[in-house]
Parts: sequence; structure tokens; C-alpha cells
Amino acid sequence: MKKTILLILLTISITSCKSQEEIDFKVGYLPNYNYTLTQKQISENNVKYIASDEILQNFKKNGVENPTITRDTSLLKSVSKTGKLKGNEFPIDIELLESNNPTLTSGTKFFGKSIDGKTKIDSIYSSTMKEEKKRTLLPSMESMMNQIKYPNRKIKVGESFEQKNPMSMPIADVTIEMEINSIYTLKKVENGIGYFDLDQVYIIKSANKDYEMELDGIGKGQIYYDIEKQFFTKFYLEMEMNLKTELEVFVSFPRLELLNFPKLV
Repeated sequence: MKKTILLILLTISITSCKSQEEIDFKVGYLPNYNYTLTQKQISENNVKYIASDEILQNFKKNGVENPTITRDTSLLKSVSKTGKLKGNEFPIDIELLESNNPTLTSGTKFFGKSIDGKTKIDSIYSSTMKEEKKRTLLPSMESMMNQIKYPNRKIKVGESFEQKNPMSMPIADVTIEMEINSIYTLKKVENGIGYFDLDQVYIIKSANKDYEMELDGIGKGQIYYDIEKQFFTKFYLEMEMNLKTELEVFVSFPRLELLNFPKLV
């Protein structure tokens, strides 16, 4: 079982307006703005091993506790600066201001542009990252920024919309393909902010045909949406996932890889 708390704060100026019952919902960068983003994730893995006495004894000899509980906190602060609109595109520069990620260190910069609402990353600057890692990270970063597509339409208070998005989760040498079913409900609109409740369900789509694996989970959160700036000012999500599989499949791998869920950064 894993519980994850994801907190995203986007610091931008907010213009006051009267309460309303409907918003024009769009999500994306606008030209000539600065977006300061703070992401914090607190993760806890609680793994209980159920296996033969021989396997459990081997784990004990190697210092593996049963259950194994690991905790981790990741922090990432960045500023995104958008430039002047030229035709259908404008530049986007992203700089990491604070990070405890050994790969994405403070001072790392991403240079790209927004073309018809889609983000394109052209290059990465880092004083510590090797060129091979940059080539690997660049398409991953671009894919992550364009993966979630929100509807572009008017939404009334009390109305919900649903999204289904894919998610890949590596465990040892196996990649599990999942689907995230998200339901967003607009609860109220005040002072230029739309307040949404978020409910999620995680469903396994495919893993490995050689053995059985069960995975499910749920998520609940709240989203604050700045109507004028067309971006989130707060994104809070608490998730819980449950995984059940055959231990023998993973006995040759280090214990920390057994349930190494990806960080949502």
C-alpha cells in the first residue's frame, strides 16, 4: 500500500471579481507571464512480504524488515517565464530554483516554446547533468508537460467532467501500464478562482503475461483555478495504491525496487 500527498502551488497575481456560477475553463501557458511553481510530495511505502519461510529468512539475513516501511519527501520549485507572442507561438524558459532531486538540481534550465498550446522543449542547461542524460530527459519532460489535456469549454457550478489518462509505473524490470480515471467537480467560484473537487480511480491495464498482478487505488484532492491566468494556483492530491503479486518474481531484485512507485513531479 502506498499513500502519496501531492501539493502544487502556482504563485501568480490574482484579480478579484464577483462570485459567478459558470467559468470558461482553459488550462495552459499565456504569453508575457511569469509562473512560480512549488511541488511537494510526501510518499510512504508499506510493503508486507508473504512468502515461504526460506525466502523470508533470506530477506531477514540481508537486513530486510517485514513489513518494510520507507518514507521520502521530494521538493521542486521552479519559475516559468513566457515571452512575446509571434504568430502561433511564444518562448518558454523554465528554471529550477530549489530541488532535492539529484538529477534535477537547482539552476537547471529548460528552454522551449509553446506552439498552438503545445509545449516544445528544445534544450536543457545543467552544470551537473551529462549530455546523455539530457538527451533522455528532454523528450520525457516534453511528454510530461503535454500528457494531460483538459477540456476547453464552459463549466457550471455543480457540473463535473471526466478524464482518462495513461500512466506507466516501473517495478523492478517490469513496466505496468495503468489508467487514471479523474472526475473534476466545480464546487464554487469566488474572487476569480474556480474551486474543484478531484476524485481519481487507478486501474491496471497490462503488466506481464507470465504472472498475475493486481493493482488498484483511489485519489482525492482539491484544485484552485485562476480564471484570468488560465492556470492552477493550487493542486492538492492524496493517493492510495494497493499492489498484490507473487514475491518469487522479484526475489532477485533489491528491496527498494519492489514497490518503487514513480514520483509525480
